[in-house]
Amino acid sequence: MNHTAGAALSDAPEATRAADPWRVLVVDDDPDVHAVTRLCYVDFRYDGRALQVLSAHSGAEAREVLKHNRDIALVLLDVVMESDQAGLDIARYIREDLRNRTVRIVLRTGQPGQAPPREVVRRYEIDDYRTKTELTFERLQVLTVTALRTYQLLRMQEARERQIAQYSDEIERFAHAASHDLQTPLRTVVRYAQRLQEKYQAELTGEGHEYLSYVVQASRDLHRMIDDLLAYTSIGRSDTPPQRVSFNDAVQNACAQLQAEIDLRRVTVDCGALPTLPGDRAQLIEMFRQLIDNAIKFQPGANPVVSITAARNAHHWEIRIADRGVGIEARQLAHIFDPHARSNGPDEFASSGIGLAICRKVAQLHGGSIRAQSVPGAGTTMILTLPLPGAA
Repeated sequence: MNHTAGAALSDAPEATRAADPWRVLVVDDDPDVHAVTRLCYVDFRYDGRALQVLSAHSGAEAREVLKHNRDIALVLLDVVMESDQAGLDIARYIREDLRNRTVRIVLRTGQPGQAPPREVVRRYEIDDYRTKTELTFERLQVLTVTALRTYQLLRMQEARERQIAQYSDEIERFAHAASHDLQTPLRTVVRYAQRLQEKYQAELTGEGHEYLSYVVQASRDLHRMIDDLLAYTSIGRSDTPPQRVSFNDAVQNACAQLQAEIDLRRVTVDCGALPTLPGDRAQLIEMFRQLIDNAIKFQPGANPVVSITAARNAHHWEIRIADRGVGIEARQLAHIFDPHARSNGPDEFASSGIGLAICRKVAQLHGGSIRAQSVPGAGTTMILTLPLPGAA
């Protein structure tokens, strides 16, 4: 094995190590192939950087090199070595075990009849498949430039995604802390506004009573929005392992939290037989609370009806939460689960989109999804899709 194969693990972005050479791993059991490939790369440069060739003469050696060198840009991989599919095993190891999606893989073989199945090429993101005789010096260099360009773009994309994820996490942590800190002073505002309303209601003019009612209602709305924001930023922070959760029990607990509104509006929650699935009980209760609250809120008048049903197919459960409310316009459906979304219907139904964003986040954390179907004036159905335990 080449002595450089054991170099330290490196995940630094390309921009921070522009002077470092590109690394190419040659995996082949024929020593002559290594020698010829090295000769081809003499004086090779791309984007101002030289090229370093690492060598492995078997699948086992290749695994060791790949394990300790995560910044390899290109693997020139023989298909037949210690076994007829040793090269394909290495491709699987790269993509599945190491979860390395950036390194480019080119299969080379001296046996043209050993072409891998098309689905294998797609599955392991193999960039090219060539016989050794057709890879002249010029063609190998062109292939290498193409592979390095793709690798460079993928590494830049990875760096941007990491940066975005970091910013997103920082923003979420700030929102969590800010919403938590705002709860106490806002509770004070709500409490004293209510006391003013109770104590001086008889002394206020009609206009004064109206203004104070606006203050009380706006304070309550803001308090509810902050509670939702805190719930949204809290989801996913728990280390509680999944447990089997009865969804009927989750709905019952969600309704208990909404009991005052259910009693006031004389709401009927018609819940059928729901599944028991692994998950986070607190998150699932919060999701159902938001969905039921939304279904109640968007049904005008007394006696709203919320219907919850479930159906199972070969791969997933589909749970439907339906109302008979004002519905949602088609142009809004694509955006209602965004955290910044806001209903633009009548004022009495306007609301922030944080509640539905919470539902989407919980569904995704449980491996599922949520979508809406709606007919304006006839009602909305939220459709929660969750995978069966063990389903691929």
